[in-house]
Amino acid sequence: MHWSARSSVLSEALDNLEVIMQEEGIWPDAKPTRKALDSALQSTVPFAVDSLPFESWLAFIFIPKMRIIIAQKQTLPAMQITPAAQVYLNGIGHRTIAQLQTIDDIASEKGV
Repeated sequence: MHWSARSSVLSEALDNLEVIMQEEGIWPDAKPTRKALDSALQSTVPFAVDSLPFESWLAFIFIPKMRIIIAQKQTLPAMQITPAAQVYLNGIGHRTIAQLQTIDDIASEKGV
């Protein structure tokens, strides 16, 4: 699939992820402090779970970073977020996990 079509599909999938997280009550109530975000960005731990809850990483690191990648027409990174979501969301957020699988598939071109 051509980059513009793929980026459009991914952008819509990210928008849907945000809505689904809100509907499932997973979207964080407050944005982390600048210090917490800086710490998360410097973390070497996958998904920065040593600095932020996983859902905060999704909301305030992953989604914004993916939107920047789309806007700058950068190559999509290979990713497998779904397995981590299954662990860190611990049985909640089934629609969120399904949407993350869609995003993983788009990034790997399985879903496009």
